[in-house]
Amino acid sequence: MLNPPVLIEGVRLRLKRALPDDAAALFALVDNAEVMRFMDWPRAASEAETRLHLEDVARRWDAGTEHQYLIVAKACGAAVGSLSFRPHGHAVDFGYLMGRTFWGQGLGSEAASLLVGWLRRQASVIRIWATCDADNTRSAAVLAGAGLQFEGRMRRATLRPNIGPPGQANPRDTLLYAWVREETPA
Repeated sequence: MLNPPVLIEGVRLRLKRALPDDAAALFALVDNAEVMRFMDWPRAASEAETRLHLEDVARRWDAGTEHQYLIVAKACGAAVGSLSFRPHGHAVDFGYLMGRTFWGQGLGSEAASLLVGWLRRQASVIRIWATCDADNTRSAAVLAGAGLQFEGRMRRATLRPNIGPPGQANPRDTLLYAWVREETPA
């Protein structure tokens, strides 16, 4: 079982464990149609709904099944995004989002690289993977920049509930990226 730190420090960012009291900051980020467009969960309707999500995340953190961080800019202390990872034995998957105001500044790349770097230092982690919508070229660039390699296109693999009419999401193509620990010679 992984024992993630509650804080991971980077050059411009901190990844800090997301707590229920972070609901207002997280809701301010996800209350944006552009931010949520390619996500595979529906857009939160309220700060209260976001708090309930973070309460569930706190339980999953304690159980070791999911670990969510708030991405915080060190210079101003503002939340700029969120990042979560889920261990599955030897493999870990992760996903992230960035507030619309913070796109194009390299912050998503720094946050993903911080997490991937920490995970790569864990001896039990053999595989790290993430996906993105096939049309989300910015996210694909972030995943590649974090050291993950493109493994393939999964056709019509993921529902994106924030694309199309409510309740009528169609499966969309998804890109798969991964890093794999290579065996070292004995």
